Amino acid sequence: MKALSKMSYEGDYPTVLKKLFPPYWRPLVHVFLLCISENKGELDQLNQIKTSAMVVLVNNWAYNFSAFVFENMKRMLENPKKKIFMPYPRFF
Repeated sequence: MKALSKMSYEGDYPTVLKKLFPPYWRPLVHVFLLCISENKGELDQLNQIKTSAMVVLVNNWAYNFSAFVFENMKRMLENPKKKIFMPYPRFF
């Protein structure tokens, strides 16, 4: 992905790892993962949707983050196997 190469990402896409960003991008990636992550763990890897949202944020493009959060919340509630009370505590 061209946007990741502009951010000097050194890994392969679609698996995006926080540690493969240069040191000046890691704090942004870390805070982004803390705010947007629906899980308590796994704060070192971005999936394709989170990667796209971060690239949009960095490039200052239009993106509907509230729809992103709402769709993920709906998906979490539809999955009865995961017992999560509030999926986005950091976002709220």
